[in-house]
Amino acid sequence: MSLGTITHAMTIRLYQRDPYLFEFESKVEERDGDWIRLDGTAFYPGGGGQAKDKGRIHGLDVSDVEERDGHLWHLVPGNQFIVGGMLWCSVDWEKRYDVMKGHTAEHMLFGALQRIEPQLLLDKIDIAPELKRLTVTGPLTWDIVEEAERNVNKAICENLEVQRLEMDREEAEESGVRAKLERIHGDTVDVVEIGDFDSAACAGIHVMETGEIGALLVERMTSAGGASYNLDFVIGDVAVSKSLELSHITLRTADMLGCAVENILRTASNIKKDVEDRSRALSRLSKHVLRNVEPVELNGVKVHAAIVPGIARKELIERAEDIRNEGGIAILISITDQADFVISAAESTGVDCRGIIESCIKPIGGSGGGRKEFVQGGFPNPSKAESALAEILDFLQ
Repeated sequence: MSLGTITHAMTIRLYQRDPYLFEFESKVEERDGDWIRLDGTAFYPGGGGQAKDKGRIHGLDVSDVEERDGHLWHLVPGNQFIVGGMLWCSVDWEKRYDVMKGHTAEHMLFGALQRIEPQLLLDKIDIAPELKRLTVTGPLTWDIVEEAERNVNKAICENLEVQRLEMDREEAEESGVRAKLERIHGDTVDVVEIGDFDSAACAGIHVMETGEIGALLVERMTSAGGASYNLDFVIGDVAVSKSLELSHITLRTADMLGCAVENILRTASNIKKDVEDRSRALSRLSKHVLRNVEPVELNGVKVHAAIVPGIARKELIERAEDIRNEGGIAILISITDQADFVISAAESTGVDCRGIIESCIKPIGGSGGGRKEFVQGGFPNPSKAESALAEILDFLQ
């Protein structure tokens, strides 16, 4: 139940007037348990992927901020604030400033990407101290990212002015502001203009000059499913430090490969192709070996036991099933960076394959499961494959 008189004036959003304001005094307008509503606040409630502010009110932690019917409410666990009382409030400035810089950098990065590849669409953003990411859909390559990154850092060095403007919808559309107008209600559009570099609709908080960002580095591009990509980036000192780290890795890699730095990609591409060719050849050889395993006879039962390198477990399963259907026993182990095994036994043999896992596989740190006539699993140390196979044959005898 709410305590005190409810007023209808909307919360004054101090962060819109001055995003650099992080300490202020405000009056409690309403209280609802641990939630309080102030007459004005600098706490940003988040939105559009930009993280919410945290901080303290009268010495107590603010753990959440949310909007309700145009009012901003603050979750201050354990508070006993009185409606009408004045409180000293403090936004976590380090977090706020990092998010402001990251948000402006995100605008610049996507704007630069879209100028190079107009078909790119922005799906969502995540801007917080622990993660800065934009998710896009459309054609994207590292060449495009690299060019956009260069353009953004050039604009950062030029220390362009960042302005917040209010335009009517028609003006915003005619001036080429990047905006999804169908999602914006009302006759006016809040626009963030970054020099002559970028102009986009946004109600979030930003820095005043691009030089405050320091630097930008895209450190990772991953698939977000379909034709979508996640671009993770860092800014400021972190971007500089990460750039140096990646530079040293590049230099060491070139030294290891015995090539010039500018030839790393070509050398790596050749090595990859060579590995893939060898892998395919090994797979063909392993399949041939698997099909031609000479069985040994134990107590009148044919046992097909083999260790084959680089073959998929699917191949092991198919061959093991064939052997079981023929009335025999299969013990097949594939070696990659670990050892995968498949064991099968015809019902007529009386062998319970689950007992093999307990007696021979688990003692060497492996695991697996299945039914009486068929089990599969693996063990982490492939060097134990020979001894494991011998143990299994002894067990069967």
